Amino acid sequence: MANFASNPSATFTVADQHLIYQAETGTTIDDNFRFVYTVYQDSVSSSNLLGKFYITANTNEYGFFNLSEVVRDLCAVDVKEEGSNNLIHSFTSNYFTRSNDNIKKFIVGIGEWNGTTETLDQATSTIHLIDGHFQISDGFEPSFSDYYGTASGRTFWLTNRRDVSNTITIDASIEDQGVVAFLNRSTISDVEDFVVKVYNSSDTLLDTVDIAINTANGAQLPSASTPTKGFLCYFGIYPGNIAEIDDIFNNNPTWEYYEVTPFSSPPSQKGNTIRINNKCSPAKQDSVQLGWTNSVGGWDYLRFDGKKQKTVSREEKTYRKLVGDYAGNAFTFQDFDREITPYQLEAKETYQLNSILTIEEVTLLQYCMRSKNVMLRLPLDAKLTSGWVPVTIQTNSMQIEEETVSKVFITSFNVELAQPIRC
Repeated sequence: MANFASNPSATFTVADQHLIYQAETGTTIDDNFRFVYTVYQDSVSSSNLLGKFYITANTNEYGFFNLSEVVRDLCAVDVKEEGSNNLIHSFTSNYFTRSNDNIKKFIVGIGEWNGTTETLDQATSTIHLIDGHFQISDGFEPSFSDYYGTASGRTFWLTNRRDVSNTITIDASIEDQGVVAFLNRSTISDVEDFVVKVYNSSDTLLDTVDIAINTANGAQLPSASTPTKGFLCYFGIYPGNIAEIDDIFNNNPTWEYYEVTPFSSPPSQKGNTIRINNKCSPAKQDSVQLGWTNSVGGWDYLRFDGKKQKTVSREEKTYRKLVGDYAGNAFTFQDFDREITPYQLEAKETYQLNSILTIEEVTLLQYCMRSKNVMLRLPLDAKLTSGWVPVTIQTNSMQIEEETVSKVFITSFNVELAQPIRC
C-alpha cells in the first residue's frame, strides 16, 4: 500500500516553489509498478480531478512528485472584488472583499499501478495555495509562517514592504487607493479584528474604529471552514477606500496618520501594524499610483509625485494603391488621390513616471520589475471610470543601492499602456 513518506509541511503557502511529495510503498516493486499521483481541487471526486500522474520508483523505491508544476498557474492575485466586475483597487462597498481566484485548495492522492490493477488515493494530503513565489536562494521548503497572524512580530499582511519595529509605513494622499491582502483562517491565524487609530501631527489620538472580520464587513468569520475563497481577503486600507466606508477623515480634518493593527480576541496584537502617513499631492501636477501583484499573493503600490511625461508613438504598415478609376467609362484620377496607403495602423502610449523615492521605496520597486500584472492610476479626467489602466514595464533594468548613505533617490520609471490605441 502506498503512502507519503513526506509532503510539504505548510498548509498555506505560495504556489510557485518546489512542492515535493515523496511516496513509498510496502508493495514489491517490479518493472510494471508505478506510483499513481492524483490531484484534485476542492474535494476528492472525479469531477474535481485535475490530473493523474504515473511515477516510476527510483532506485531507492521512492516516487517524487512536484505539485507546483501542475497548479502554480491556477492561482492569480485578484483584480476584481468578489462577485463583481469592479476593480479591486478602488472598491468602496465594504471594508473587505474575499478572493475570487487567488486561493485554492488542492488534495494530492497517492496510489499504485501494478501493471494490471490501479488503486487510487490510498493516502491523501491537503494544501492551500496562493499566487506567489519563492526563489531557489530561499532554500527548500521555505517557511511562509511570517504571514500567519500568530504574533506581533509577524508580517501578517501579504506585502513585500518591510517593517521597522513591527510597523509597516506607507505614504498616501487622501485620494490614493489600494488594498492589502491577508490570510483569514483560524487554523493558522489568531486575527479576528482590526483596530484603526487616527492621530494628528502632535501624535494625539483623534479617533478609534474597530473593524471585525465577519460577513457584515465583507469577509467571512476566521473560524469558517468553507468556502475556500474566504480564506484570503483584501482590506481597502488606503484613504481613498476606507474613507468611503467610515467618515473618519472628514470627522478629523487635522489627521496626520492612522494605524491599522490586527488583534485576536481577547485583544492581543497578532501581526505588524500598518501606518499610513498623510502625504499631500503636489500643487503643480497630479500624482499617479503604480500598483502590482507582489511575490506573496497581494498588491503593493507606490506614488510618483513628479510630473509625468506622456509619449504617443505609432506603428504602421502600408501598401501601394493604384490610382485611377478602372471601373468607369473613362480613366481619370485626382491630384489629391493617395497612392501609399496604410492598412495596419496602431498607436501606443508610454508614460515616464518621476518621483523622489526613499531607499525603502526604491527597494520595493524591484518587486514591481518582477511582477506579471502592473497597473497605473491616472487622474480621473485622463481616463474613464476608475482611472486604473493595465501597463507593461519598459524600464528593463534598475540599480538598487542596498548599502548607501543616501536617503532619497530621484527615480524615473517607464511604463506602456497595455491597450494599443486604435486608429
